Amino acid sequence: MKNWFFVFLLISLPAVYVQQAVAQKESHRDYASMKVVECNDCHKNEGVALNHDADWLRGHRLPAQKGASNCGQCHDQSYCLDCHTGGGINADLSTQNYRRDYIPKSHKSDWIEIHPIKAQDNPQSCTRCHDQKNCQDCHSRYRSTDLQFQSHRRQFRDIKVSDIGPNHAIFTTAQCPTCHQGGILPSHQWSSDHASEARRNLQSCGTCHSDGDVCMTCHSARTGLKVNPHPRNWNGVKGNYRDKSSGRTCVRCHDRF
Repeated sequence: MKNWFFVFLLISLPAVYVQQAVAQKESHRDYASMKVVECNDCHKNEGVALNHDADWLRGHRLPAQKGASNCGQCHDQSYCLDCHTGGGINADLSTQNYRRDYIPKSHKSDWIEIHPIKAQDNPQSCTRCHDQKNCQDCHSRYRSTDLQFQSHRRQFRDIKVSDIGPNHAIFTTAQCPTCHQGGILPSHQWSSDHASEARRNLQSCGTCHSDGDVCMTCHSARTGLKVNPHPRNWNGVKGNYRDKSSGRTCVRCHDRF
């Protein structure tokens, strides 16, 4: 009986080795043009685990988000940017387009405009992949004259916020022109699009306007400009909206509904 067991091992071990060799070859297919000595750029230590299996290209996003430092043991930021640079807002990330210009879905073509509020609202979404130096590479180059951005551009997309920059939350509206000389859009342009941004992510407004009073300047039935956010046929449809949201949308403005 023991003899049969050893015979089985002698037959199965080569098969396992071949299977591992094929998987290893597939995982390194993209590096086939490299010279053998270049492998040491990553595999500096003996016994490095083979953690780049054949489907690594398809599935590396989630491990990278959960622990970017794991990738950083071998790769620097420029390695990621070799692939994740350029592209359009609907860039294709499929393996068929490997090595073409594309960017991850979280960094669309308007990222440079929308990232300040997103970074302020949820900084953890940035630190999954980037360290503080990545922010400072750009923000440390700003001069006072560079701060003349459109702070309330359509969908609030150009506020500069960072740990090394000014804290916009402590400023009053009258202080905006100090830095934003001629940069703030006229109210009729700003107001035309801010509703969609507020509905999509009200926290983005609360990043600077935490008390909500700035909303009530216009959206109050009793004071201010008395701008009503509800459609003209609101009395006929408000029940449907209330039921679909279980009242969560209503309590953003109303104590009772």
